[in-house]
Amino acid sequence: MKLKQNALRTIILTALTMSLMSGCRQEQPEPEEVLRPVRSIVVNAPESGWIKEFPATVDAVQKANLSFRVAGKLQDILVREGQFVQEGDEIARLDQVDFDITLKDRQASYEVARADYQRARKLIEKGAIARAELDNLKAKVTTTQSQLQAAQQELEYTILRAPFSGRIARRYVDNYEEVSAKQEVISLQDTSALLVEMELPESVLVRSRNHKGDYTFHARFSSIPDRLFPLTLRETSTQADENTRTYSVTFAMPAIDNHLVLPGMSVVVRAEQKSPRSDIILIPAYAVMEDKHGRFVYVVNDEGNETGSITRKTVTTGQLSKQGIIVESGLVIGDRVVTAGMSQMSEGMRVRLQEGAAR
Repeated sequence: MKLKQNALRTIILTALTMSLMSGCRQEQPEPEEVLRPVRSIVVNAPESGWIKEFPATVDAVQKANLSFRVAGKLQDILVREGQFVQEGDEIARLDQVDFDITLKDRQASYEVARADYQRARKLIEKGAIARAELDNLKAKVTTTQSQLQAAQQELEYTILRAPFSGRIARRYVDNYEEVSAKQEVISLQDTSALLVEMELPESVLVRSRNHKGDYTFHARFSSIPDRLFPLTLRETSTQADENTRTYSVTFAMPAIDNHLVLPGMSVVVRAEQKSPRSDIILIPAYAVMEDKHGRFVYVVNDEGNETGSITRKTVTTGQLSKQGIIVESGLVIGDRVVTAGMSQMSEGMRVRLQEGAAR
């Protein structure tokens, strides 16, 4: 019996010993891999380089404040505000009674002077009058003829005609009023095309002049919010405003069909500088490395969970600017380029991703 108890104790001790030895032989968990963090940017399609908007005002391509060249009583205004008139149409007329009387008087004076001169010419051949008297009569004919022509011209000036086709913008006087010479009577505007006038800061003016092919200007109206209308530069002042230090710029634009756009209305001018090429890839210049094999960048292959592996890509670069350096070949839209710690990178290295360029 005692022998059986000793054998059982031996078996139990052996089992415990083997269990302890087995626990000691279990593998310890491997330490978690520590990945180097790197900053990177994703290559995106280029966007417009620069956009700004400025307040502006619409004006007519032609405008004139019309007036009579002689004084008189306004007999009739033949147009209404907003009415369209053709070039040469009669707009207003002065009372012509006094001008007719003057014209008839000067016509009679001229005819008398001419008749006296004709008689004198016959008498001079007979020696009945002196040559000096004939010369005086000839001068009188010239004088009265000039006075007659002036009276005819003044009579024509009593009719006001449209110098160009356009719309009557405003009437300044009413019928039967006495008007003086050169007093404004009618405002006429040609709206077959429009002008857009604005004040442009010096920096924008210089920039647009230096990059003419890259700049576009468009008009945007609050009443037509879903459309932009192209503008053509017409003229630019060369002297800055003393207070604002801005330059007056005038653009031309076609008339807008089916929309009411009148001189004096407000408009916004959108100035935009676009990239000269739509397929360029632009990255920070410091992201490009160079060794004996040429220029290259490190690209991260995204593996998910904010991790990735490093690949070296050879690149061909182009023009360098303040925005970065152009990569002509070697990269495509969507590549993630390392922008910091490139000297510690190597092919196949696994890293932890951080967004953004180097600071």
